[in-house]
Amino acid sequence: MKRSIIMTSVALIFLMLSAFTFPDEGMWMLQQISKLPFTEMQKHGMELTPEQVYSTTSTSLKDAIVLLGGGTSSFISGDGLLLTNHHVAYGAIQSVSSVEEDRLKDGFLAASKADEIPIPSYQARIVLNQKDVTADVLSAVSDTMAPDARSKAIRTKMNEIEKKEKGDSENECRVSEFFGGMKYFLFTFEVFRDVRLVYAPPTSIGNYGGEVDNWMWPRHTGDFSLMRAYIGPDGKHSKYAKENVPCKPKVFLPISTQGFKEDDFAMILGFPGTTYRYRTTPEIKLAKEESLPMTIDLYKTRMDIIETAGKNDRATEIKYSSKWRGLANPYKKFLGTLEGMRRADLLTLRNANEEIFAQFLATNPDLQKKYGSIISDIRSLYETLATFNKKQIMLGQLLQCSDVLSIANRFRTYLKPPETPTREVRTPEQNLSDLKDAINNTFKNLNLTLDKQLLSSMILKAAELPESQQIEAIQKIVGSKTGEKRIKEVQEFVDDLYDDTKLANKEDCLKMTEKSESKILDDPFVEFALAIDKNNSQIQKKNADFTAKITILRTKLLEAYSSWKGPDMYPDANRTIRMTYGVVKSFKPRDAVHYDYVTSLGGVIEKETGVDPFIVSPKLRQLWEKRDFGKYADPRINDVPVAFIADLDITGGNSGSPVINGKGELIGLAFDGNWESVVGDYYFQDQINRTISVDARYILFIIDKFSNAKNIMDELLIK
Repeated sequence: MKRSIIMTSVALIFLMLSAFTFPDEGMWMLQQISKLPFTEMQKHGMELTPEQVYSTTSTSLKDAIVLLGGGTSSFISGDGLLLTNHHVAYGAIQSVSSVEEDRLKDGFLAASKADEIPIPSYQARIVLNQKDVTADVLSAVSDTMAPDARSKAIRTKMNEIEKKEKGDSENECRVSEFFGGMKYFLFTFEVFRDVRLVYAPPTSIGNYGGEVDNWMWPRHTGDFSLMRAYIGPDGKHSKYAKENVPCKPKVFLPISTQGFKEDDFAMILGFPGTTYRYRTTPEIKLAKEESLPMTIDLYKTRMDIIETAGKNDRATEIKYSSKWRGLANPYKKFLGTLEGMRRADLLTLRNANEEIFAQFLATNPDLQKKYGSIISDIRSLYETLATFNKKQIMLGQLLQCSDVLSIANRFRTYLKPPETPTREVRTPEQNLSDLKDAINNTFKNLNLTLDKQLLSSMILKAAELPESQQIEAIQKIVGSKTGEKRIKEVQEFVDDLYDDTKLANKEDCLKMTEKSESKILDDPFVEFALAIDKNNSQIQKKNADFTAKITILRTKLLEAYSSWKGPDMYPDANRTIRMTYGVVKSFKPRDAVHYDYVTSLGGVIEKETGVDPFIVSPKLRQLWEKRDFGKYADPRINDVPVAFIADLDITGGNSGSPVINGKGELIGLAFDGNWESVVGDYYFQDQINRTISVDARYILFIIDKFSNAKNIMDELLIK
């Protein structure tokens, strides 16, 4: 046992000492990159300077990187053409698909700019500038403030900074927190409000392998699509108008057909979502034992209902395809996270790490006095969270499961906007317009029978909560009933709810926006939403109190870590622009198994079963059989490369990020991680963490040889 503890500690010390060697883990802020080991990068093929990647005084690669939907994209032409993942554009493709025009299944190609389809729900943003506003934000607080007062003061100050920076401009401004609240940065975005769909491959290419292959390597998915950003002819960033023109980006990425070999340099610029690298043992323990398993179960319940409803009804399958994928992706990721936590024995590793941290603090009386109780303080606070954690998760799922309940909630907040100040103050007219837009968008993809089933399932799940965390509105429905009697009671309640409401019909729902407050409040679905919100508001107050307190503790923790590890740490991901770098690299996931770094079109054919998700288009098969690869074959494999892996550090939100070589050329498009890396949100493992990307040559091959899209090829700068 002693030897085991010693070996674990030694391994951890080695990890910490090697944390800043090449290739490096970390999603680095752009202002940090000048401190990165560019000399080591150059040995692997990096030819750019830090200023060519990110500059505050001139154009740089940063200016080609675009925040788009739930992911990232990049400009690849002088006419605002955007390259992103098929799964990032999936909601856009789904929104313009129907049984008659099944663009999900068949794909889409705009023959000219006039044929590009507006997608009102998508906006594209590029970072104009970023600056440290830590001193300004923290000037609003003092050490004697209560946690809730401190949290409110910081939110108010952030809002004030954003409004001041925005002024009368069209830009958006956002202050983001870093290092648990130790630092704050202001980001200013140029926003393109007219985004159009240009090209999408058929699902048999863009989602080849589906959920079977999701988070897996080897991978054979052509996960890419093209969109375009437009502006008004006057240069203003207006919403869609026929007279709008393609934007002219400052920088766009050339696309390389030269390929690469193992150990060649690669980097990613993108907008990673959320990581938890600095979470402590009690935080990971609650996630592992409660939050993740419960969320997995609730997601699976909803997924199964949607999947069953769409099996023999393509119209319903199309309507709910985006929702299903939005559940399926995190569902499988959370399964992989739990498996990764177990495989890495993460709790033991993190506990050993904290023991070493405690030993470091003990060597300095001042640090010990200030930070010595930080881990135990976090543990105590998480014990409080555990008393309402399941209820909070359940309420979140309940409020998301039904579109009609979502509309009822929109009416509730329309009548009484939240008391917490928002970043953007909306006028009553804007709120009414938002409500009508939400109604119109909701009914485009609503199946009432399925909506009922989803709501019923979540009510039944909510009824299973521990007695101490029961939701009053749900208990009022089910009472003490169990088994079949409970199921019948819930079904009858839901049937009556949908029969009696005015919100289950689009025309009646829109008319409701003209009714008085009392009429709206009399609607049974709004009454139900209010009943749910009564409990949810209580939980949100508890969570706000928890968040205010944990933020202070996390700030102190990161201050202590900074003293321990030095100031050059990377912050957790928070949907701000970052750089990660490394090399193209194969890996060995387990004993006697070695994975190559590239897959091929031959591998696509090899996987074909003729049954979804392994259906190969006859034309794609014909191109392969005739070896009609054009200039896109890789001489090493004598085939078209489809996907490749590199030891780059990414997470959700990085989807669609360009993979860039040392010359600043696009060589691929990040879209996934391997199964072994899913736990990477908590713990990066250099030997097995890999980013999966579509090879740029496969993207060009599909656009050129498969789709014959000469109009698109003519726009691109191909090296």
